[in-house]
Amino acid sequence: MIRLERSITIARPIEAVFAYVTDMNKVKSWLPVRDIRALSPGVIGVGSTYAQTAVFMGREFASTIEVTQYQPTRLFAFKMIQGPFPLSNTMTLAPTPGGGTILTIIGEAEPGSALSFIGPFVTPIVKKQMETQVNQLKQAIETTVGR
Repeated sequence: MIRLERSITIARPIEAVFAYVTDMNKVKSWLPVRDIRALSPGVIGVGSTYAQTAVFMGREFASTIEVTQYQPTRLFAFKMIQGPFPLSNTMTLAPTPGGGTILTIIGEAEPGSALSFIGPFVTPIVKKQMETQVNQLKQAIETTVGR
């Protein structure tokens, strides 16, 4: 099991940060996603599903993700229900005294028992990719979302 956690402070209100991270049309601005489309009708919430094409370690793959937790301004989580390996992301949000937001992202992946030996080799790569993604998210929100 690969588990990574990263927190970052974003200088925008919690409502704006939550709206941004749950807007699947904006996911391409900070994650290595080339295409994403809703499979379920209606507004996003627990049980919503999306088909996506993403890139991991230079390889493109298709997957389906499902929203598993959705608590406005507090919590957003999804998991890969179809794809190359089990993956989940959980985002928690907390307000800062100055009107910003602390966003904590926890990513977990299980490369499978046949590939479990690669965990120690892949973890530093995934950690670097996560760091890049979190910084891209912060920049995207702070440059496009008003205060």
